[in-house]
Amino acid sequence: MRILLLQDHIYLPSYGGGVKANRMLLEALAARGHECAAVTPAFAPSAGPANDGEFREEMERRGVVVRERAGVSSYRFGGVEVDAVRSSSPDEVREHVEQRTRELAPDWVLVNDDKRRVLLTGALAGASGDRIVLLLQTITNMPFGPLAVAPSEEQTLRMREVRAIATISAFLQRYLACYGRLQSTVVRLPIYGDGPFPDAARSDGRYATIVNPCLEKGVDVFLPLARALPEVEFAAVRGWGTDSALLRTLEEQPNVSVFEPADDLDDVLASTRVLLAPSLWPETFGYIVPEAMLRGIPVLASDIGGLREAGLGAATLLPVATLERRNGHYVGRPQAIGPWRSALQTLLADSEEYARRSRDARAAALAFVAEARAERFESFLAELGGPR
Repeated sequence: MRILLLQDHIYLPSYGGGVKANRMLLEALAARGHECAAVTPAFAPSAGPANDGEFREEMERRGVVVRERAGVSSYRFGGVEVDAVRSSSPDEVREHVEQRTRELAPDWVLVNDDKRRVLLTGALAGASGDRIVLLLQTITNMPFGPLAVAPSEEQTLRMREVRAIATISAFLQRYLACYGRLQSTVVRLPIYGDGPFPDAARSDGRYATIVNPCLEKGVDVFLPLARALPEVEFAAVRGWGTDSALLRTLEEQPNVSVFEPADDLDDVLASTRVLLAPSLWPETFGYIVPEAMLRGIPVLASDIGGLREAGLGAATLLPVATLERRNGHYVGRPQAIGPWRSALQTLLADSEEYARRSRDARAAALAFVAEARAERFESFLAELGGPR
């Protein structure tokens, strides 16, 4: 099959869970003999190169050869042909999507989220709707329902023109059915690879770790927790939401170590004792939760949204005060960290409880990953029967 992915975010580096999931899916499909390509932005100031110079440095560091043409930097990575569009103009992005779709004549066009509402329009201009599959990963990017950041009746109508919709969680599947009257299929993406997955859990390990500390991901739980437990070492992996002011605050906290983002978090997880996922907004799934659990690392996660699903019945789910929407923006509310402090102290003080949680987490995650394979997505496409 010829498969073209269209996504809102850069392809390399792939720091965020959704971006990495897309890349791992395409690379796995390419390894299975399919012809895979992607059209993505070239720049992402908060999570990757911000300009041409930084883009060139990133590619050189990875040993990637880039072919330049008007407005586009093309390269091959992991068996996938990538067009990185340098322009941020919606019209120019849409035109390139349409042009590339016509050139490749793919069997399937995968449209991921489409936050700016240009990818699906370009895809529909370059291919018939029965060759387009929506691959949806971010619930707040949906154009309808109470969680929509940017509602759009026009985009909702466009979503009805596609052949099928794949979602990464039952949480998002229910949302699509309830608020968009759209049917979808939950397909687990092969973001974690084939393993083996080292058992990194240690009750005497070093850090209680958060990934991408920011308002949405629960820094209002993380920082008070670190301040309340000065004897505990905490770690924060900088992400797209960690702005410069917050970064300074984290660095000033004496028991918090700050790490740079990476495609592969093995090194961070190897020194992680407990993973903290205190998100305050509705995570669609929460890829980092099973990733930590695969290594036997116990997880404390918010009891909201898709994190309940990502916990696989083995994470400790704890209450949070979810963010409020005011004038189109999320704002925080006071957080009660007592349950988080108690749960973390129990894991740190009770080695038997830690070992039990670790065993349960690893067993659940290994069973989950056995289902999250490229073959499943391949079968999903095959069962659609090809374009009509």
